[in-house]
Amino acid sequence: MARRKGPQAKQAYSYIKSKILSFELPPGAAISDNALAQELNMSRSPVREAIFMLSNDGLIDSTDMGAQVSPMTLTDILEICQVRKAVEVAAVNILLDNGGGTPQQKNNLTRIFKELQNATDAIQNYHYDDLFHGEIMAMANNSRLTHISNQMRLQIYRARWLSVVLPNRIAEAAQEHESIYQALMDDDRQASVQSLTLHLDRSEQNFKKVLSDPRYNPQFNLAMAHITTTYHQRQNP
Repeated sequence: MARRKGPQAKQAYSYIKSKILSFELPPGAAISDNALAQELNMSRSPVREAIFMLSNDGLIDSTDMGAQVSPMTLTDILEICQVRKAVEVAAVNILLDNGGGTPQQKNNLTRIFKELQNATDAIQNYHYDDLFHGEIMAMANNSRLTHISNQMRLQIYRARWLSVVLPNRIAEAAQEHESIYQALMDDDRQASVQSLTLHLDRSEQNFKKVLSDPRYNPQFNLAMAHITTTYHQRQNP
């Protein structure tokens, strides 16, 4: 039976999630339900409910010793990449088995693709990157694949920030997304699977590079400080 989510739990969920995704609460940071309840001016009960929800999303680890933001280890990221590739490639094959999507679905994908190509910074880029891949999953119209994808979606969104320190990655990804988009518009199965697989393999390689090379650590920390500031400026104009 699903747990009921009250309005305060939803508010706490959104608040804590934004802190995690903006790296204000970085990987491994301790989560204090008492401190968060004070920040939100609410009781600890809805905050604990929010922490439970975020644990289900894979963003928080809860143990008898307390809760912390889930770490981003190389093993974690590689497991996410492996599952993501299997799910998204399966979705593309199902999508093309069923005729390649309706005109409305293709219009939606086109709209998101154009927004992605016109993104002016990393925050916009990763937002529309997430929507682009999410729309492909939706076009497959397979509820179980979508459920698996949604369970990983926030973890994938957070992992994308690892690439922010790689100077050419956003431009490279733009070309890869264009190849995926064009192949899907052409209903070309081989090109769709190949271009998607190439894109996801390159993402995995870049995650490995950033997580295994200590030279990227200072750059990543500086980039995340900037992202955190920009993210909150946009949330609170």
